[in-house]
Amino acid sequence: MKPLTRFTPEILIFLYILVFLHFRHPSDNWDRIINSDGKGYYGYLTAIIIYHDLDYTFIESYENKYYPANHSVYKDYRVSVNGKIVNKCFPGVAILWLPFFLIAHLLSFLFGFATDGYSIIYQYSIAFAALFYAWLGFRLLVKLLTRLGSSEQLASFVTVIIALGTNLMFFTIIEGSMSHVYSFCLITAFVYSTFRFFESMNSRWIIACALLFALIVLVRPTNGLVIMLVPAFALVKRPFSWNVVMKIRNLWRNLATGIFISALLFFLPMLLWHHHTGHWIVYSYGSESFNFAQPHFFNILFSYNRGWFVYTPVALLSMAGLFGLWKRNCSMFFWISGFLLIFIYIMSSWWLWYYASKSGQRVFIDIYVIIAFLIFCLYEINKNKVFRKILSVVFILLIALNLLQFYQHARFVFPGQDITRQIYWDSFFSLSPKAKVYLPDNAIVATKDMATDMENDQGWINFGTTRNDRAYSGKRSSLINAGAQYSVGIDKPLDSNFTTNNRIIKVSAMIYPVAVRPLSSLVIDFETDGKSVSYNPFYFANEAKADHWTNIEFAVYVPDNLPGNATVKVYFYHNPGSGDLFIDDLKVDFLSLREDDKSRHIEGIPVPCK
Repeated sequence: MKPLTRFTPEILIFLYILVFLHFRHPSDNWDRIINSDGKGYYGYLTAIIIYHDLDYTFIESYENKYYPANHSVYKDYRVSVNGKIVNKCFPGVAILWLPFFLIAHLLSFLFGFATDGYSIIYQYSIAFAALFYAWLGFRLLVKLLTRLGSSEQLASFVTVIIALGTNLMFFTIIEGSMSHVYSFCLITAFVYSTFRFFESMNSRWIIACALLFALIVLVRPTNGLVIMLVPAFALVKRPFSWNVVMKIRNLWRNLATGIFISALLFFLPMLLWHHHTGHWIVYSYGSESFNFAQPHFFNILFSYNRGWFVYTPVALLSMAGLFGLWKRNCSMFFWISGFLLIFIYIMSSWWLWYYASKSGQRVFIDIYVIIAFLIFCLYEINKNKVFRKILSVVFILLIALNLLQFYQHARFVFPGQDITRQIYWDSFFSLSPKAKVYLPDNAIVATKDMATDMENDQGWINFGTTRNDRAYSGKRSSLINAGAQYSVGIDKPLDSNFTTNNRIIKVSAMIYPVAVRPLSSLVIDFETDGKSVSYNPFYFANEAKADHWTNIEFAVYVPDNLPGNATVKVYFYHNPGSGDLFIDDLKVDFLSLREDDKSRHIEGIPVPCK
């Protein structure tokens, strides 16, 4: 057992690598590693080292070359300040990525890959960087817990809980270019260095603390709140006294060195801002801001829409460790409790309090060193073996739940939109995504629909494909196969079905694939003068089961600026190689929506293809 606990961080990273190889396909343009906010962090490296272009005019070039043509994962991180362009993101992650980027740049050159910053070796280098900083965070966490009094076995188990029982796993493997695994590593290192400095009074630790704090702020400025943790971990073993103050005072040279290094790092974004805007201090988030008068304190913890405790119940259970912390050290209890309350309050005051996060609430990943410490304190409440075994069983069950939800989020079982109670419970017990459309009721202004149970022809196209071989309701359904490729459907003018310019077409049906996994598709095709201008196929192979009736739904926004004579066709299409497919209870909804920005960008509803 001892060798296993000694190498727990390495075993965890090996498991992470196996999961990465199973779930990620960086050679596919829809599954690149450098994605989302990561494009902004990474943009510093390519802008300065490769393109020499701090206006970031190269964004469209790499988006068109390496990412989906429909711009489904497009990310524009440019913000205009006083008519000048700045990168919305802070450069801290770019600093951490620099050695990995340079190695990727060299390898791409040596092996003949494009040296444009986004070819395959660069993508894998960022994946490796996420795994490296996760490993470093795990290694430091084990060291910290053992120095705080934990056995090596317990410290290893707590690290396993953090690695496998929280959404850190998702944001290392699936969203490894987001900032959170890097913040987790830096804050864990900062807490460890703080503790080691006050434990040993060795001057090197004070320089490490200053450097780490600067990096923490440059990665995510709000994480500068971790300065509140210094008193909590400073005096764990060394009570406050005048001698402590004098020893710190005698290290003024090292303190000055640390401050100087930090100042140099803080100067980097200021220099970039001044170079482009003429101002040393710039707010680069544009209209995005905090509203401290209206925090979403309860929602960020308990909402079905990414609530931290809902999707990471390990964190909720860890709060019981505050009782153990009170027994251990009441001063630490007040400092850590105060830090948690202020951190939650500030994070919940952001304009988008759920942070469009997948796999639960992501902003708390950064402070999982505190959750680990509270779990350790929870075990310290009662050292009875039965209590500890029961507690361990509970944590193992929560790890299993988290692994299930990791799979569900990685496979899009939980849809990428605001998650309601209904969506949560619809998805909770499923291992495959459901073809279901969720629309907020308050967005819909008017509805017009057409429906057929395939029993009677009421102007539907391809009605000759109906058969009485099998049906979900009534006696008939539409059958498509190699001999009849187009199902019953509609071919109708658009404008007469809507009352606003913000429009969605939603289609639902029952389908029955015979014997094999279906390769057919549901098509919404917008046409002008008989020619397709926007062909939108929906492939439901992952949602439908062979020899079962399955309900599927699909919706798409109607393209803007279509002429008055535009029409829409809706039908199922038999793609070559697919088996027979029966369709019944087909319904087409023409939905007129409010014309506000939120209703024009409903998560989970794609913009039309061109």
